[in-house]
Formats: sequence, structure tokens, C-alpha cells
Amino acid sequence: MRIVIIGASGLALASAKAFLADGHEVVIIEKDQAVIDRLDEQYDCSFYCGDGARPGVLDDMDPASTDLLLCLSDDDTSNVLAAVVARSMSFDRVVVRLEDNDLLPVCEQLKLENVMVPDERMAQHLLSFAEGEEDCPE
Repeated sequence: MRIVIIGASGLALASAKAFLADGHEVVIIEKDQAVIDRLDEQYDCSFYCGDGARPGVLDDMDPASTDLLLCLSDDDTSNVLAAVVARSMSFDRVVVRLEDNDLLPVCEQLKLENVMVPDERMAQHLLSFAEGEEDCPE
């Protein structure tokens, strides 16, 4: 699979590492060239310096050959905008990460289907663990 990740957040880098370990092709879009320079030697993937919410940048990613676009930057607004732009193009599958669950209704109105709030999901796992409903999350 070919995965394009917007942003070099902790979640983005952990995801890239997992996809790479499983043999997938990964491209990370990052606005800050200094961040790319620092990460380039640590990750066996492609990097693209640019704003992942810009149509021209997303078009350079070849939407038709991208299996999954992950909007994982640390900026909720950029993630939502990138997903909306991607949806207007031919990206098949798009995932949006939010830090602020107050934006969930906005995502619903925009008909963004694959939206996740990692902190909320982890909190639910910890609650289930504390109540003895599941094993400790890894």
C-alpha cells in the first residue's frame, strides 16, 4: 500500500514506523524543512516539504495511486481542511485526527467519515482496563 501522511506529529511518526515495518510505501508531508532534515536519516520513506492542505501539494501526491491519506498534523484546522480538499480530489480513503472533540459536529456536517480523537479513544481503553473489562492497552 501507498500511504501519505500529513504532518510529522508523534502519532504520524509512530504510524509511519508501523507502516514501514509492514513493508508499505510511506510519504510524509511536512511544512518545516528543518524537521524533514532531522527525520530524513531516521525513516526509510519519502518526505515532501509543503502544506498538506493545499490542493497543489495533494495533487503532487498522485491521489489515484495513494491508498490511504492520514491527516495527522498537530493542527486540527489543517487536518480538517486537508481532508476536505482531499475529498474534492480522488483520494480513496482519508483519516482525520482531531485533538479537540468540539470539532466532531463540524466534521459530521462536512461528511468526513473517518475521524478519530486519539486521546478520547485511549481514555476509553484505560477506563475499560480499570473496570476489568479488557487487558491493559499496549
